[in-house]
Order: sequence, then structure tokens, then C-alpha cells
Amino acid sequence: MNDPAESPKAASHLLTAGKLVCGADVDLLLEQVADGGGQLSDHQRDCVHCRAAIGEFTALWDPVREVAATPVPPPAELTATVIRRIRRLVHDVGYTLQITDGGTIRIAARIVAALARDSARLIPGVRVAFGRSRHSTLGAFASDGPLTQRPGASAGVLGRTAVVDLAVAVNYGMPVHDVARDVQRQVIAALHHGLGLQNVTVNVTVDDVLDDAGD
Repeated sequence: MNDPAESPKAASHLLTAGKLVCGADVDLLLEQVADGGGQLSDHQRDCVHCRAAIGEFTALWDPVREVAATPVPPPAELTATVIRRIRRLVHDVGYTLQITDGGTIRIAARIVAALARDSARLIPGVRVAFGRSRHSTLGAFASDGPLTQRPGASAGVLGRTAVVDLAVAVNYGMPVHDVARDVQRQVIAALHHGLGLQNVTVNVTVDDVLDDAGD
């Protein structure tokens, strides 16, 4: 029977060696044990060296696994602070909220949507860009309606987070996927730098491709 006091020393020796007598990589065995053991390979099932190492590593790793599985309740003060911040955020739904030393800054969702649309139009190849809603399609709108019309704001905001839905029409012959990616990058940067938002998601839908005759 092994002396428990010798187990850490034995494991340390194995890690220093790097490989078992059979050639198995010790780091991979330890990773396998840390991930829960998994199914033994054909070699491991037949190899006394691997099975011994896996058994030893499992015994050594059990305290780590037990600590990781132990729930850690958050301090009551932290929970109360988070709840107060959430209540403050939802007090003005539809506005961003930034708390500074000089007070609070709120920006309406429609401003976020407007800046997103204007930023998208700066991308070469984008003909029109509007906030997307489930009740309208840009294809019919772009071909029949005046460009001064705009659907309702398609931006959800809370705190310093925004999610924007955009529909765009691009010029015929442009690489549509590249244009859409450029729109995402442009709008995210504009909302970061222009409005101080930290977490921005931009969903782009290409609803139409327009040729020169659409001018």
C-alpha cells in the first residue's frame, strides 16, 4: 500500500519526467484527469503504467474537484449593490445610462439608432440603411419610398449596452458579405467612440441589391 504522504512527491516526479515508461505524455494524462477522466483509450486499458498514473492523478486531483464543485455564495452586500444598480438601469428603459463624477448621462435609443444608420451609410457600396423591423422590408421601401422616410428606431439599449438591427441595400456588384462586415465594424466603432457604449452588437440584414438605374 502506498504511503499517502508520498503521493504528491510521486506525482511531482512524474511531471518532471514528462513521459511514463510506456511513452505516454504525463501532461496529457493529467489534463484527461482534470477534465473528468473520460473514456480510457485502448492503450490505457491495457497499460499498467497509464492506469497507475491515472489512478494516482485522480486521487491527487479530487480535492481540486471538490473545491471547484463547492458553491460560493456571494456576499449579501454585493448582491444588494447589484440589485440597486439594476433597478437604476431599468428606471429609464429606452435610454443608455452612464454614471460620471459630474452626474448621469442618458442617451435615447433613437439617437443610438440614428447614429448607427448614419455610420452605415458611410461604407462604400451601401446605398441605403435603415433600422430594421419585422413589419417592413427594405427592398420595397428602397425602390418605392422616398429616402427621407425612416422606420422606427431598431436599437435596444440598457446601461452601456446596445443591440442594433440594420437593414441595408448595397450596390450591384459589390461583395455583399464584405460590405456587411464593414457596416458592423463601422457602427460598433461609432457607438463606442461617439456615445461611450461598451458592449455593442450590430445585426446586419442585406435586403436588396440596387443597380445604377435605382438612382
